[in-house]
Amino acid sequence: MKVRKKLLFLILFVFLTGIVVAQDPPKITSRIGGTIQTWASYGQINASDTNSFGVGIKRARLRAYSKYGNKVKGFIQVEVASPRIIDARIEYLVSKSFSIRAGRFVGASVRAGALTSHTKLDITERSLSAIKFAKATVGGDFRDYGIDFVGKFGGLKANLTLHNGSGSLDIKSSQKASGAMNGSAAISGMLVYKPKAVKELEIGGYYGKGNPQINDYEGQNAFVYWSGKPIRIKMEYIAWKNRLNSNETNSRGYYIFAGYKIAKCLEAVARFESFDPDTDLEKNEQNFITIGATYSIFPEKWNATKITAAYMIKNENSVELDNNVFQVAMQVVF
Repeated sequence: MKVRKKLLFLILFVFLTGIVVAQDPPKITSRIGGTIQTWASYGQINASDTNSFGVGIKRARLRAYSKYGNKVKGFIQVEVASPRIIDARIEYLVSKSFSIRAGRFVGASVRAGALTSHTKLDITERSLSAIKFAKATVGGDFRDYGIDFVGKFGGLKANLTLHNGSGSLDIKSSQKASGAMNGSAAISGMLVYKPKAVKELEIGGYYGKGNPQINDYEGQNAFVYWSGKPIRIKMEYIAWKNRLNSNETNSRGYYIFAGYKIAKCLEAVARFESFDPDTDLEKNEQNFITIGATYSIFPEKWNATKITAAYMIKNENSVELDNNVFQVAMQVVF
């Protein structure tokens, strides 16, 4: 309890300090953006012996950005295809090295999750390990309601996230109603290092614990990303455990990605991934080999308009089925 009181006092002190210091009226700027992603797939993607073909809208999103001087930023993102708020956050820049965010957002998490924007996916979809991690922890879109403290020290970035523990739990405390409350908070932390001596290199790790009253989990990861030219390499290990009553399930996965720029507008991509949903069970792993290519219509703005085609070979130790699938994804970002 003393630790919580000290933390709340620190937040209040920083906030009030920013108010007391006299500042000129802020210059207000804003802009609107969005994403449209469509994709088509063909292959045996179900448990039956028949092939299937389908076309769908993967994402249709609108975003609004606002900035008030050099101290406050606002951001909101909504999904239009299935209407809902994805992001809604306020960011207060205390100094060049320290900032505070609050609302619903992506906090400390695995690197392959939403910390990699949906507009910058390497292939047609995120790694399965990252997707399963999100569903087992805060929720499928990697976001939660909370407060995030971010500090930057040279090439090192650290952030600590205090959050509800479930992206679907929007707690609005009020003196006139007894709404949902937490017994404690989920906590997540992350360190990322980008050495100045090696450009485009990023090394980092994450550790987080869920809210025992909401979702009792524990997760960690480690990653190395290098975006050189013409080669890109990414590696990440993700592990987590969920506790339900007296039962505990341990899951883990890893992937290795490589991209090679064949031409200014064309990149060949490949990824190997292994995912184990329950490490206590034998012959339970799932392995994926994905090969493909991305064509950017305007390579100067690589992610603005691009087409990605990929063929995924899926191997399951316990299933003797041809689960291969071919996918094509198209994207426009505005």
